[in-house]
Amino acid sequence: MHQGGKATRPASTRTDEMGDDSRRVRIPWYPVYAEVRHLLRIWPGWPKSHVTGLHSVLARIRGTPRNPVNWTDPAAWIPDKLRGDDDSRELAHAIWTESDGAVNPRYTTSHWLLSQNYELLAEGADGRLLLTDPGRDFIDHELGEVESFLDGREGLIELLGIVIHSGAAPIRELVEPWSEYVTRLSNFRSDSTIRDTLRCRLNNLIHRDLVTRERAKYAITDTGRAYLERVGTASPPGELETIRKLVKAREASVRESLREHLLKMAPDAFEHLVARLLEEMDYRNVKVVGQSGDGGVDVMAEIELGITSVLEVVQAKRHKRTVQRKDLDALRGSLYRFNAVRGTIVATSRFAKGAIEAAFAPGVAPITLIDGDTLIDLLIKHGIGVRKRKIEILTIDPDGLSAVENPEEA
Repeated sequence: MHQGGKATRPASTRTDEMGDDSRRVRIPWYPVYAEVRHLLRIWPGWPKSHVTGLHSVLARIRGTPRNPVNWTDPAAWIPDKLRGDDDSRELAHAIWTESDGAVNPRYTTSHWLLSQNYELLAEGADGRLLLTDPGRDFIDHELGEVESFLDGREGLIELLGIVIHSGAAPIRELVEPWSEYVTRLSNFRSDSTIRDTLRCRLNNLIHRDLVTRERAKYAITDTGRAYLERVGTASPPGELETIRKLVKAREASVRESLREHLLKMAPDAFEHLVARLLEEMDYRNVKVVGQSGDGGVDVMAEIELGITSVLEVVQAKRHKRTVQRKDLDALRGSLYRFNAVRGTIVATSRFAKGAIEAAFAPGVAPITLIDGDTLIDLLIKHGIGVRKRKIEILTIDPDGLSAVENPEEA
């Protein structure tokens, strides 16, 4: 095992001077801190060229449909894929074994970027890596000075503030405020990259017990709340947050009004509404069967599955009663009468646990279940029964002003 010393830094150098203040949120696929700590114990003593060389070698390895690479099993791919490269194989093996299997050597690029951008490691005169004072502080003190500095610089403290202001919220409600923050304080612009930065940071916060995820909703924990109060650098809710809350309240009100209207619709009108929704969802030859149908089938339609068009039968249930397993079984038993290969139940209410468990049971025709909440989601998505109005909000663009004021830097 390679051994390394400890790099010292000038006494005047403080953690709040690390890095460039002009841009934050520089690491897109942000790592889990527990893994970074493992690597900060392993990398010191290794030549920097070995670490960067391993990353380059792994980036060039590509699998094929006939010979895919199973990156989930380092014990298997390290001796196989790194055969003939002793340096890379030795380092990858050290990472895997010395972390007790906690760090997959295939996925350490973001960890390396973090350690380099924020000087947690330094390169000695002999080319070997040395642990710096900030690196040692990061290892020894969870939620300490360096860790909180990284959280502030890379937007995790801001994200904690967004989560606490949003309450228990799905990720889609966190995207907009996070996107506003990242757009102002990073070079990231594509929606996919911004969403990646959000997901990775949420994962980091979950691993540290600062945020919890239950039923696809994210909420701050007591530990996260205490940490946020201590560091106290998250942006307070402002005008945009107030506007978002008003929009959210308006959406909840419209959804409830739409639900009440659906329950008051005449049965045949509800069936035609379902048929209209199917047409918007790219079903073809949609036909309302209504009371002349058999076995509770209200609508028939065709849907493309690959290069094949299949017939699907739909039952529309407009009531508050929970849909039971027997309702699903009755629809499934009617499929053969229409030569249909699958069915769907669209309801304004919810489905019983037994119905949900039986919907995609093996060996039988699948039955898709669309409950009241999902139905409203689909109606809103396809603009049926609702109208969307855009509100334009003006914000200052410092980058645009800077380009005009300092054209030589543009």
